[in-house]
Amino acid sequence: MKPLVRLSAVSLVVASLGACSSGSDTPQTVVLPNDAPGTQNPVINMPGAVPPGTQTPVVNVPETDTPTTEVPVTEPAVTPTPDPVEGEEEVVVTTPDYGDLPDPVIPAVDLLAAPVPGPSASDPFGSLLEVEADEAVAGGPPTQPKNLRIDLVSNDWAEFSWAASKDDGEVVAYRISRSDGHVYVVGRDQTDPSSSTQAEINKFWNTTSFIDCNYTRFFDKVHDCGVNGPKAGDIFSYEVAAVDNEGKVSAPSNSITINYHALKGAAVPLYEDFYLDESRFAQNHDLTNTAYFMDKFEVVFEDDFNGDSIDNRRWNTSLLWGDATIINAEQQYFVNTQKDPAVDYNPFKIANSILTIEAIPTPADMQSQLPEVCAQPNALGKDQCAFLSGALSSHDKFNMTYGYVEGRMKTSNTAGALSSFYLYHRYPGEGVNLHGPEIDIVEYLGENPFGDEDAFQTYHFTDVNTGELRSAPTMNFENPEGELYSDKFHTYGVLWEPQLVIWYIDGVEVKRLSGPQVARQGMNIVTYLVTGSGWAPTPDIEGGVFPIQYEIDYIRAYQRSAYNGNGIYP
Repeated sequence: MKPLVRLSAVSLVVASLGACSSGSDTPQTVVLPNDAPGTQNPVINMPGAVPPGTQTPVVNVPETDTPTTEVPVTEPAVTPTPDPVEGEEEVVVTTPDYGDLPDPVIPAVDLLAAPVPGPSASDPFGSLLEVEADEAVAGGPPTQPKNLRIDLVSNDWAEFSWAASKDDGEVVAYRISRSDGHVYVVGRDQTDPSSSTQAEINKFWNTTSFIDCNYTRFFDKVHDCGVNGPKAGDIFSYEVAAVDNEGKVSAPSNSITINYHALKGAAVPLYEDFYLDESRFAQNHDLTNTAYFMDKFEVVFEDDFNGDSIDNRRWNTSLLWGDATIINAEQQYFVNTQKDPAVDYNPFKIANSILTIEAIPTPADMQSQLPEVCAQPNALGKDQCAFLSGALSSHDKFNMTYGYVEGRMKTSNTAGALSSFYLYHRYPGEGVNLHGPEIDIVEYLGENPFGDEDAFQTYHFTDVNTGELRSAPTMNFENPEGELYSDKFHTYGVLWEPQLVIWYIDGVEVKRLSGPQVARQGMNIVTYLVTGSGWAPTPDIEGGVFPIQYEIDYIRAYQRSAYNGNGIYP
């Protein structure tokens, strides 16, 4: 008998998905732009124009298969079939084979609860919610902060925003009260000697937003995230009050409640989104392991590197912003083998269906062939273009909105090397659609000067009103086998659904986030090998570590039928 997971009346209300209100019903069709206009990695502004001729396809949505009272869990077994009728061909129906995995368990969701409201299609990222309509009262406190709302929720951090208050003098701080009694302060005049920490302080103020808690920047300072930060499974309510230069305090904002995701297998409540199909995929599947749901996806992009050179139909050997822009104080020059014959070095080696990207010190006789920007010192005083390396980007050749992307890779183990694999927008968008998202599937430092050699996952987006880059805390996951990830090949993947992102290593969920600031525009695949940067130390040229290698077995992208066809395909 198939095991049943009985639903309990668990209402997750203002939980992890969405907080912007919308009066529209869930649509019957999913309409996605081919490559809608709208930064790790590049903190630069890209053109916002839409390519000429772009059309918006309408994708038919399958009828819902949502259960009403019980959720059956499929066993990994062969379903019996009736005896064949003489003269007819025998048909064998099989169910997915989960191998040594336990049966999938679908988290209980209250299907009778009202869906969590989603953003409006006319204001998908809350630009109009930043407007304070009330005027300051002379001699009174600041106006009440309006529209406190959830942007993103993860396992041990959440990001939320509110509209700036007005005052007849000056608003100088916001007090963020948490239901356990802890109070954070976002102050206009807060300072920290670290430039990166100060930048985050300024960003909170400029965007009237906060992350509880950004342990990347405030682990043991300012907000003391190491002590005060939430834990997986916590539930907290929040309110915000404004403080002016006379010490007067506003009325508190509306309250929000945040359910921090469990470490693995968090329930996904019903929620609304104008790009969401009606299959309730996230509610009807165990998302803790890719084996439990990949039968609902089909391959839309694949490179197994079976040829003897880079496939020009799938890849550019340059990044979107070209070679005149150097980001993150990086020290390598990415050789564009497709369009840069003057630099006589090919970093891409293919053998036995394995692509190896190799980085070397830049030979003296090639330095004069590099762009002028290479002769300039970077922000950290390090030599630029001191190494030659390689990058692949699928922009203008493949992109998609929503799906699953996976690569099987052996990351570099060399000090100073950063193996990077991520999704990146082609156009950042403009107006209320400005977003410029990026999902870092994995970043791996060959030797981490800041801690352990874990696999890192991050999410970035552009603030719709200020244009500032807003980044999640850098999430990390330690190898449960006690080895270094660079010791052997591993698969690194990400599931991207409307308002939901889940990261996987070797098919197992390691991190997730959800909320209305999740990317909703076409993104392409990028992978490369950094050698020396603001994060990775300069490799030792005399240490016998060259060539530095990053190996890739395959890169694949998959989509469900509800979204297949919304992008550019080779």
